[in-house]
Amino acid sequence: MMSENISGFARFWIFLFFSIVLNIEALRAQTAIHRDTVTQMTLDWVIDQAIRNNPELAAFERTRSAAAARIPQMGSLDDPTFNVKIMEAPQADVLNSSKWKYANFEFMQMIPFPGKLSKKETIATIMAEHAHHDYQEKLLDVIDRAKIAFFDLYFIQRALDINLENVNLLNQFVKSAQTRYAVGTVANQDLLKANVELAKLANEQITLEQKEETAKAMLNTLLNRLPQAPLGRTILNEETSEEYDVEKLQQLALQNRPMVRHDSLSIVQTQVSLALAKQQYLPDFRVSLEYVTSPLDGFRGWTGMVGLSIPFSPWTLGKRSGEIQEAEANQQVNEAIYQNTRNMVLFSVKDALVKLVTARRLVNLYRETVLPQSTQSLQATFVAYQTKQTDFLTLLDSQRSLKMFQIEYYQAFADYGKSLSELERAVGWRLIQEREHSPHIR
Repeated sequence: MMSENISGFARFWIFLFFSIVLNIEALRAQTAIHRDTVTQMTLDWVIDQAIRNNPELAAFERTRSAAAARIPQMGSLDDPTFNVKIMEAPQADVLNSSKWKYANFEFMQMIPFPGKLSKKETIATIMAEHAHHDYQEKLLDVIDRAKIAFFDLYFIQRALDINLENVNLLNQFVKSAQTRYAVGTVANQDLLKANVELAKLANEQITLEQKEETAKAMLNTLLNRLPQAPLGRTILNEETSEEYDVEKLQQLALQNRPMVRHDSLSIVQTQVSLALAKQQYLPDFRVSLEYVTSPLDGFRGWTGMVGLSIPFSPWTLGKRSGEIQEAEANQQVNEAIYQNTRNMVLFSVKDALVKLVTARRLVNLYRETVLPQSTQSLQATFVAYQTKQTDFLTLLDSQRSLKMFQIEYYQAFADYGKSLSELERAVGWRLIQEREHSPHIR
C-alpha cells in the first residue's frame, strides 16, 4: 500500500515536471518568434531619435531662438513719438480749426549716449550664447539619459536570452537524468530538482519580461513616443574602448563643455555690464522736430529742439554709484562661479574615467577568465555526471554558477557603457562612434 502511494506521488511530480517543461518550451518558442520578427535597434538610432524628438530639448531650442530674436531689439532705439498740440482753442468751438491760434505737430526721438546701445546689444548677444550653451548642456543630459535607458534595456534583453539558454541546458540535463533514471542508476530526486530549477527559470522569465516592458516605456518617453510603442532588440558592439589620458580629457572638457563656456562668458557679460553702468553718468539726448501752424495769422514753420538728461544730479548720484557697485559684485560672483565650474568639470572627468577603467577591467575579467573557465567547468561536470562520476546537485550548482556569471558579465558591460556615457557627458564630446553593422530603425 505504501509503495503504491510513493508510486502515485512520483507520477504526480513527473506529470507536473513535464507540464512545466512544455509551458517553458511554448514560452521560449513564442518569445523567440516575437523577438526575431521585430526591427533591430542600435545606440546611434536611439541618440538620433532623442536629439530629434525629445520635448525637453525642443523647449530649450525654442528658448535659444527667443534669446537670439532679442538681440536686434536691444540694439535699437526706443520708438519715436508723434505729438499733436492744439493751443488756445475756444472751448465752445474746439473742433473748428480756423479758430485755433496754433496747431503744433511734433516728432520726438530719444537717443542714448553713443556706446550705450552697442553694449546692451552685446549683453543680449551674450545672453543668446547662454541660451545656446544651456541647450547644448541639455543635449548632453538627454543623450546621457537615452544611453542609460538603452543599456538598461540591453542588459534585460541579454538576461532574457541567458534565461532561455538555461532552459535548453536544463532540458539536456533532464534527458540525461531520464536516461539514467530509466536504467535505475539515479533516483527520482534528480528529476524533481530539475523541475524546481525550471520553475525558477519560469518565474525569472516573467519578472524579466515585465522589466523589459518598463525599460522600453522609459526609453520611449525619452524619444517622445507612446510608452507602449514597439521597440526592437538592442544591438551593440561589445568591444571596450582604448585607454584615455586624464589630462587630455580634462583639457578637452574645458574646451568643449558648454557649462564652462557659459560661465566663462558670464564674466565677459558682467564686464560689459560694468562698463555700461559707468556710462550711466553720461547723458541721453532728446531730439524733436516740430511743425507749427497758426490759422489766425497764417504762420507756418519749423521748430527744432535738443534736450539731454542730467544723470549726475546730486539726487541721482547714489543710483549711479549703486549700479556700479552691483555690477562689480556680480563680476566677482561670476568669477568665483567660473572657477568652481572648472573644478567640478575636472573632477567629473577624473571620477568618470576611474569608473570607466574599473568597469572595463571587470568586463575583461569576465570575458577572458571567468566565463571561459565556468563554461569549461560546466562541460566537465556534465561529462562527469553522464559517466556517473558526480551527482546531479553538483551539475546544477555548476549550471547556476555559469548563469550567474553570464548575467554579471552583461551587467558589467552595461555599467561600462553607462560609465563611458558619463565620461562623454563630462567631457562634452562623444569619444567613440559605435562600430555597428546592424541596420538602424527608420
